[in-house]
Amino acid sequence: MNRIRKHLSFANVISVIALFVALGGASYAAVNLPKNSVGPKQIKKRAVRSKHINKNAVSASKIQGNSISSSKIADGTVFSADLADNSVGAAELAGNSVGTGEVIDGSLAQSDFAPGATIPHVTVQFNQAAADLANGAEMSLDVHCPEGQTALGGGTRGDLTNSELTKVTASRPIISTSNSGAPGDDGTFTGWRGTFVNENNGAGIRPEVWVICAS
Repeated sequence: MNRIRKHLSFANVISVIALFVALGGASYAAVNLPKNSVGPKQIKKRAVRSKHINKNAVSASKIQGNSISSSKIADGTVFSADLADNSVGAAELAGNSVGTGEVIDGSLAQSDFAPGATIPHVTVQFNQAAADLANGAEMSLDVHCPEGQTALGGGTRGDLTNSELTKVTASRPIISTSNSGAPGDDGTFTGWRGTFVNENNGAGIRPEVWVICAS
């Protein structure tokens, strides 16, 4: 104790007191900042990272319009549940940015497309008479689109090689498999019917009929 007292001086004591005051003042300032005293100018660039921000602390009202671009969003971080209904329109999508892999089956209806914007998948259904059309005989032959498709048109042929020997008396659309009537104005149809007559032109006549279908 006597050794310590021998080395103490007024200057040493004052220096120690000043050190404690300085440290105490800095500690006070660090934990007792006045409200709104730290703004963007007091924060160094990139000093605040995601780990310093509480979950849900940043809401839409805290983000300026157009301040977040696609380059700031990681792939796979935004899902349909994160988007408000009708918040993404055609103006927000780049050309060719949405492929078939981004569209859920059954999520788009015809009303979602502008007139003429889609090209339907078109196929043809064919039917041939199961037996030759006898001399002097006549018959009607039908063909229909698969279920769920609609017909666009159709046609007939009297025979593969002897069409000129067969008379086609009717070639028209059919409303459905359960209604062989012809559709009226603005009506739809799923099939096509041909009616044929073999006017004593011999055997080997097998009529054929087609219908054009679209999904």
